Amino acid sequence: MNYMGDSAWWNERFKHREQKLLAYEKCLEDDIPFFRSKKTVLDIACGDGRNAIYLAKSGFEVCGVDFSTEAIERLQYFACKEELCIKTVLHDFAKEGMTGIKGIYDAVIINHYKFPAVWYGELLRHLETDGILWINGFREIPQDNPNVKASDILKESDFELLKTCVLVDKNEYERNAGKFVRYIWKKE
Repeated sequence: MNYMGDSAWWNERFKHREQKLLAYEKCLEDDIPFFRSKKTVLDIACGDGRNAIYLAKSGFEVCGVDFSTEAIERLQYFACKEELCIKTVLHDFAKEGMTGIKGIYDAVIINHYKFPAVWYGELLRHLETDGILWINGFREIPQDNPNVKASDILKESDFELLKTCVLVDKNEYERNAGKFVRYIWKKE
């Protein structure tokens, strides 16, 4: 099983969701100044595109990657509805690593997905020099969400392979869904 469920679990979850896009991550909006000089964004574990849609509306060229076919189909539907061009890739990092990921991006975002730490070095090959790596996730297991496991929690040790990056900003915050931490790394 992948972090926070496998593709079958997420396909079922997205299949039964209302045909309405959830709100984008508020801290991503707060962090847009870090992205201003950037043009291309890779959205890893994009789900049905709430953050990809927000970034595309903000003028970025976005590629959304997810392992759920239902999520990718929903993202394509929402992008078409908004008349946005967002590239999508069906890909499972836990099973396939970085194979199938093409291109170099100005920014990479990873929201509410614990990217396999062993692949960070390879991921950086897809990030421009001076590129931004934006990571947002759980810092504690929420008491009321049995789907989040200890293996989903972000830890400092997850980022040991980011040796060519500088931590630009870190923010711990809390909201209804739990306690979170957001990191912004810059590739040197």
